[in-house]
Amino acid sequence: MIKKVCMLALLAVLVLGLAACAKDTPSPGLAENEPVVNKPVMNEPPQIIGNFEFTPHNYPKLGGSLAALPLGQALTATALSISREETAQYIRFEGSTTDNYRGLIYGEFDILLAYEPSEEAMRMAGEENFTWEMTPIGRDALVFIANKGNAVHELSDAQIRGIYSGNITNWRELGGRDAGIIAYQRNKDSGSQTLFDKLLNLGEALIKPPSEEVIGSMIGLLEVVADFDNAIDALGYTVYYYLTNMEPDKLSRTQILAVDGVECSNDTIRSGAYPYVNDFYVVIPANLPDDAPARILYNWICSKQGRELAERENYVAL
Repeated sequence: MIKKVCMLALLAVLVLGLAACAKDTPSPGLAENEPVVNKPVMNEPPQIIGNFEFTPHNYPKLGGSLAALPLGQALTATALSISREETAQYIRFEGSTTDNYRGLIYGEFDILLAYEPSEEAMRMAGEENFTWEMTPIGRDALVFIANKGNAVHELSDAQIRGIYSGNITNWRELGGRDAGIIAYQRNKDSGSQTLFDKLLNLGEALIKPPSEEVIGSMIGLLEVVADFDNAIDALGYTVYYYLTNMEPDKLSRTQILAVDGVECSNDTIRSGAYPYVNDFYVVIPANLPDDAPARILYNWICSKQGRELAERENYVAL
């Protein structure tokens, strides 16, 4: 594999040299149009292409998964020397993860901070002969949540699979009360459903729920577990960062269930002790020139300084 060191820019507003991440060329074994996943290289010296200053006129169109919003705000506020409140006019973190990849493919975004692309996003990229370049920048987890009043505080991987394949249907089978389990799912184009499908990999064994048990937003999923009628019997899933860092009110009325005796935390995500862990990414169109603003921002996000900024926002940075 031939490696090309990504060239970095000095950010005038930061007065710091940025360390580069590596840009890998596709191997002969990659299918045509298959997105390229890069691994950061931290030890190679940066090559400076001159001073560069982000301005409101050249700042890339940045979007992505809702759970990445705090990082997007922090990056934009730092790059443009503005308040976090002012960043709203430059970035957009809304809609499903698949919507965000669609936006990158069709030019609505120049760069994403996003979770795993869905099969639908991959299909769209192939149809449009679009190739993206992506580097993992952090790690999050899929967590299973129940109402605070539920007596069940822990599930095993086997029990979770049993619930979502329809073999376990009553909380009593898990040490809880005699009541049916309302096992909510997310819509197929959501980031959390993509993680569920990847990490649980139930395939055809996954039960097809009634339409009212398929929830179209992350906040909607939290509401049915925390607040709705019969919430005491609900089970759902979301990403750890979103619940614990962005929805403290809902967190106060829900519980994150331990899995196989391991509680989810930044430490267990970082160590891999928690079983349902996955990376999230910075993504740009492939083959952008070194002086493109989106490439420069991408390089900065991959740099040591970008990782430190992510850690300050309480992400598990890579």
